[in-house]
Amino acid sequence: MVYLSKKNMRKTIVFYFIFQSFFLHSQIRCASDHYMSSLFQINNLYKNSQRNVNKEIVQWTSNNNQKESINIITIPVVVHVIWEDNTDENISDMQILSQIEILNKDFRRTNIDVINTPSVWNSIAADCEIEFCLASVDPYGNATSGINRVKTSVSTFNLIGDKMKSTNEGGTDPWPINDYLNIWVCDLSGGILGYATSPSNFLSSGDGVVVSYKHFGDNGTVEPPYHKGRTTTHEVGHYLGLKHLWGDSNCGDDQINDTPTQQGENNDCPGFPHNQNSCGTQNLNGDMFMNYMDYVNDFCMNMFTQDQKTRMVASINLYRNNFLTQTICNSSTSIINSTNKQNKKLIRIIDILGRKQSFEKKNIINLYIFDDGTVEKKIKIN
Repeated sequence: MVYLSKKNMRKTIVFYFIFQSFFLHSQIRCASDHYMSSLFQINNLYKNSQRNVNKEIVQWTSNNNQKESINIITIPVVVHVIWEDNTDENISDMQILSQIEILNKDFRRTNIDVINTPSVWNSIAADCEIEFCLASVDPYGNATSGINRVKTSVSTFNLIGDKMKSTNEGGTDPWPINDYLNIWVCDLSGGILGYATSPSNFLSSGDGVVVSYKHFGDNGTVEPPYHKGRTTTHEVGHYLGLKHLWGDSNCGDDQINDTPTQQGENNDCPGFPHNQNSCGTQNLNGDMFMNYMDYVNDFCMNMFTQDQKTRMVASINLYRNNFLTQTICNSSTSIINSTNKQNKKLIRIIDILGRKQSFEKKNIINLYIFDDGTVEKKIKIN
């Protein structure tokens, strides 16, 4: 969260009206660029810190050529569900768990729609070797489900003031940003689907991802065509240092060598190849519209690239390095709505890391979903 001096208050008011007019009649696939631009205008220190981030990521990448497999990085997640009287906003555990499963499949490239990646890009489509878990330990050392539900009197939230990230403003304060990926799920106004902060040493709080409750996970309250959890995948990409494929402007630089330069965002679900003359230069393969950092419909997305993987790993090593040694995901306590009912029926088993079921796997972390709505977390350590 960024705190403003009186000197910057007039700038904030100006940008409030800019944002209000911009979001009034449109659906915004991702508001991260608009959010970051507002922070740049309000505080030059933050703008300069982002310039340093890009330089440092490039330097780290040049010094760490990742041709060999890295250790799997597991990121602990806390999902803050902020809801008013509308009970739809208080999304179910199952909807939240589906989003964690989607993140794991997308970042490990085990999602079923990898078969839709054009063959010309299969060789650079990446298993990012990044995984996610709902935190099993809270900041005080207590067992937790990794789900923090907060009832609010605020009807909707927006980018102005980041109020969903403040307990005093009707939201909830983040858990320590060095130890957790904070995701706030709430009712976002103006058609905003989500937004995220980029890696930085400057922000002291408010670091994380915000997603509309209508576009989180793949069941419950989700609305098509953004109903397969890819809004969160996209925003976590920003959180880990990725830009949109067109960079900061049309035909801009996304700091990634293996993504084609493209004019701007793509929408709906184009056929391949698409936009073969995107930036005035003939490219037989066209735009990489199926990349998670474009704007196409959820079911049309299916890949990160190897260079995007390297940039995300760099940002973790430089700015989120507590994730490299975290133990928040290692508790063996069953904590998610565990019950001893005898008559419930098991309807689904989910490996929390998105892997296929196997009796030969070691250190299995499974979620057992029952027909009475309860979920149990069971860990087998070999």
